[in-house]
Amino acid sequence: MSEARRTGERGIAEGVLALVGGTLVDGTGRDPVQESVVVVEGSVIREAGERAQVGIPAEATIIDVSGMTVMPGMIDCHVHISITTMDVDQRLRTRKTVELFQTAEMMKRTLDAGFTTVRDAGTLKDVGFRQAVEMGLVEGPRLVVAGALVPTGGHFDVYYPRGVELPFFGGERCDGVPEVRKAARRALRQGFDCIKICTTGGSVYPGDSREYTEWTVEEVQTIVEEASARGKAVMAHASNAQGIKNALLGGVWSVEHGSVLDDESIQMFLDRGTYLVPTLLPGQVLYEGGEGIAQAGVSHAQMKARRLASIENFKLAVDAGLKIAVGTDALGEKTHGINARELELMTSYGFTSMEAIVAATKTASEVCCLDAKVGTLEPGKLADLLVVGGDPLEDISILQDKSRLSLILKEGSIHANTLAR
Repeated sequence: MSEARRTGERGIAEGVLALVGGTLVDGTGRDPVQESVVVVEGSVIREAGERAQVGIPAEATIIDVSGMTVMPGMIDCHVHISITTMDVDQRLRTRKTVELFQTAEMMKRTLDAGFTTVRDAGTLKDVGFRQAVEMGLVEGPRLVVAGALVPTGGHFDVYYPRGVELPFFGGERCDGVPEVRKAARRALRQGFDCIKICTTGGSVYPGDSREYTEWTVEEVQTIVEEASARGKAVMAHASNAQGIKNALLGGVWSVEHGSVLDDESIQMFLDRGTYLVPTLLPGQVLYEGGEGIAQAGVSHAQMKARRLASIENFKLAVDAGLKIAVGTDALGEKTHGINARELELMTSYGFTSMEAIVAATKTASEVCCLDAKVGTLEPGKLADLLVVGGDPLEDISILQDKSRLSLILKEGSIHANTLAR
């Protein structure tokens, strides 16, 4: 048997692979292709399309995936991969080395769920995990790592009235345009892929509030200017109307959460082409009783109201035609690994199944600035793909069933495979 046809350790041949007979959902939003062929050569997709139009190389190992769906690996644009709980006491009692191993486990769990790329939203304190994944030292999704900048008293500046500061999140504290410019340059020097800011507060610690507005427009513009000069993007947590508008006026690439939209901010999204990452999942999980990720000072009634407001804002964004990408805000034991539930929530509140898949593939790759490499199953793209037992266009919830993820490839390497059994 030739080298190209030897089977890999998980049962699929190395070299050239042809997935034959499945329904191709390529991530572009085009109609699905029945009886398709997807040819993978090494780490890239060689061809993808109708069986009658795609030539199968003589040296290819052919895998029959009839009755199954072939689609891109999914992308989560907003995770906190190193956070397994928001409980202060538990975090203080967790040793840093243990947290490193927990992070590695969360990464593997996320890849097991069919997410081949994630963007960490400012909580990994350096890019070492990204490098470890690239070196094969840790099994996990491709990491896009955001470096956080924090104003004094801001959302990631965890401070308690007794004068206690807790370094739970990454991020350099800085205030005013000159400090912000230097801090942005330092973050970019460290090799972060993008910058994370918060233009509103949140619910992380006592004294934090979603009603607070953080950063001036000039400060945001300065951060965006420095990031853009190096070809990098800025993502902005924003949970009230003024904070959303400040982020948009400052020129950020994506707005995270975007919980209070009005006609003015919607038009600003459209005029600027800014992406929205709505993060419906945490509100749903918290409402259902998400122990371990409960937020400071937030009652169940408040969480119910916030969840309903997020749903209404998502509907507004869908109706207005905003560019929407999948992001789960996964930040606890209950949310890492159930990332695909975000797609089901999106379809519950206005998206079609195809739109949800595009939000988790093509659009998400654009948000992560990786659309030249991943996000769609097209020739020349990296072979990040899933073979799914069943039709997610008929029932999007099957993407949450790991037993249906029969094959997970990341850059052509096999992460999971049950096809050969």
